Amino acid sequence: MSRLRRVLLAAFLGALTVAGLIFVTLAMPYLFRRPPTALAAGLPMPSDRIRLAVLGDSDSQSYHDTRMLGDPNMRGGPRRATTWQWTEVLARLRGNQIDLGDWGTWGTGKYRAYFDEAFGALARAPRKDDYRYNFAVSGATCNQLMGHPLRETPRLVDLMDTEPQAWRGGIVLIRIGINDLGAQDILDELSRDPNASRPGAAINACIGAIAESVALIRRKHPDTNIVLVGVLSNADWSIKFDNWQSAGQIANIDAGLDRFDNGLRKLAAADRHVHFLDDRAWFRSLWGTRDDQGRPLYKTVHLSPGWAITNASGDDPHNAVLADGHAGVVWNTLWTQHLVTSLNTAFGLHLKPVTDAEVFGFLQPSFTASTRADAPLLTPLTK
Repeated sequence: MSRLRRVLLAAFLGALTVAGLIFVTLAMPYLFRRPPTALAAGLPMPSDRIRLAVLGDSDSQSYHDTRMLGDPNMRGGPRRATTWQWTEVLARLRGNQIDLGDWGTWGTGKYRAYFDEAFGALARAPRKDDYRYNFAVSGATCNQLMGHPLRETPRLVDLMDTEPQAWRGGIVLIRIGINDLGAQDILDELSRDPNASRPGAAINACIGAIAESVALIRRKHPDTNIVLVGVLSNADWSIKFDNWQSAGQIANIDAGLDRFDNGLRKLAAADRHVHFLDDRAWFRSLWGTRDDQGRPLYKTVHLSPGWAITNASGDDPHNAVLADGHAGVVWNTLWTQHLVTSLNTAFGLHLKPVTDAEVFGFLQPSFTASTRADAPLLTPLTK
């Protein structure tokens, strides 16, 4: 062997050694890190709990993640301690039946995640405090279900592959699309034409990405159930009430968003393991809609004792929406109640329904912490 070839071979082997040392240094603590135990919540945790994973955006990322969501004004601001996102509500009310994974710090930066994937290790990004099976990330768009930098679906499936038996009868909930379809310019175009080309392309791309996600999960885990959540309308957001004040414009927006929901319905109709959950219908059942002229005419949700929740924005729990535009604690708690009932109906489960009494008990600390003192005594919620 020539001297030059020996030098080149030594350099190559040295590079491999350095790469290996870097991998061991970076990856091993991540691969073998032990998460907090589920018993830390103080609830008995039976081994037959149903695993539930989440793919999506800020509508599903836990509010008490202060690692990624470190701004103190976010997710309830001064009332953040008693402002909960729906997965956090579900873990507290049905954590002995549903397993969202241990709470801990999960994920890395995107480049580290690429490195982990290249070496066959489990990967996820970004780094956040959340439940282990909650892959939802604030700001996520539909293309990031399958594509970089998040690759939510393939990375979740890789994790599921490590314990395939545990995911038999489990659930993956996909709730995404508002960042693609809720922007002002998209809704403006839909308000003029529900079949406008640019919103139509975004709708089709979202449906395609969700369909790919469903196909991957069903192929690798055929006994896992999937929930597809429809998109909300930002025309119902209080800061947008001055926009689209005509019945025709609102009808056009709804028709455009129906195209997205109908795409999800079609996916669900083709597979008994897939269920569609109509989010706008649920919202309308509580807070209603605009009037025949497209002007705000929303109802007030009455909870007992003395709690009136209006479709307004602010960190006080009497508002449906937080100051940063995300669902408030009442919204998320009632949505959790609805979700548990829907899961039982869709998949024949036997989860204990969330009662109105549990809703009131869970929300009591949020209203006790509220400084608002002008709410009148109201009648109990009826269903």
